[in-house]
Amino acid sequence: MTQAHGKTLRGGAAPGGRPCGGFTLIEVITVLLIIGILSAVIFSKASLPKSDLNARLSEVRAQLRSLQLTAMKNGATYLVMSCDGTDYWTFNSASPSVLLPLPGETSSKISLAGKDMAMTGFIISYDANGIPYTGDPQVKLENNATITIIAGGQSGSLTVVPETGFVR
Repeated sequence: MTQAHGKTLRGGAAPGGRPCGGFTLIEVITVLLIIGILSAVIFSKASLPKSDLNARLSEVRAQLRSLQLTAMKNGATYLVMSCDGTDYWTFNSASPSVLLPLPGETSSKISLAGKDMAMTGFIISYDANGIPYTGDPQVKLENNATITIIAGGQSGSLTVVPETGFVR
């Protein structure tokens, strides 16, 4: 080992004949920092499936609410959101072949596979008063309508309430 002024710099023996050993404070802090970063990464990866489901539920909820508000604002006969289990889309019942854009989407017809999710088939319509209907032809919603969404290996549901059309 290299010596400066009669003292051992690393390893060997310290002044007074005591053996040197252990870790420096910087080494201990570095190891603790690495352990902390690894545990944070592992914990965040474990919580992704639940957050993916929550994101998909929030997204569809916001799209249904937007559809209801648009129907009320424009005085539309019926604005419809439909899902066949593969895709979902919106349209005005007066011209079903013309798909309406959904907030936050680049396409008018949304592929469920492209979003890594599955969803039960449904048809939900809103009239100019924001009252929800189901089916084709539209029948006024008498009971809660439930839409089940599966994402990230977990399942959740949205409920459309009769009369008000509130989505929870």
